[in-house]
Amino acid sequence: MLHFIKYNIIGIVNTLLTLIVVWILHQLLNWNLELSNFLGFVVGGANSYLMNRLWNFKSDNSKGGEIIRFLIVFGCAYAVNFVVLEIAKRLFAGGGGLFFVSQFFEGIFKSGFLANIVANVAYVIVSFGMYKYWVFKRR
Repeated sequence: MLHFIKYNIIGIVNTLLTLIVVWILHQLLNWNLELSNFLGFVVGGANSYLMNRLWNFKSDNSKGGEIIRFLIVFGCAYAVNFVVLEIAKRLFAGGGGLFFVSQFFEGIFKSGFLANIVANVAYVIVSFGMYKYWVFKRR
C-alpha cells in the first residue's frame, strides 16, 4: 500500500510536469498536440524513473536492465495514453458525445488539453502494476 501511495505522489508530480510542458508547448506556443503530449511524457517519464528508483521502490537492481524494462513499460503505457488521447479528442470535439464537457472549460483550455488530462489517467492505471511487479521488482 505504501508503494501505491508513494507512486501516486510521484504520479502527481509527473502529471504536473507533463501538463506544464503540454500547456507551454500546446496552449502557449501552439505546437501540435501529439508532439506536445509526447515531449511532456518524456519529461514526466524521466522524473518517474528517478523518483521511483530512488524513493519509492528503493531499487538496487542493475540499472541497464531496469532502464530497458522501464522504457518498455513507458512505451506500452504511452501507447495506451495515445489511443485514449485520440479517442478523447474526438469525444470532446464539436458535436461529439462529450462536447458539453469541453464547452464548460472553453476559454480556459483547448479541447485537446482536456483530452490530455483524460489520457494521463489511463497512463497511470496501466503503468503502476507493471512498474511495481516487473521494472522495480527486487531481483
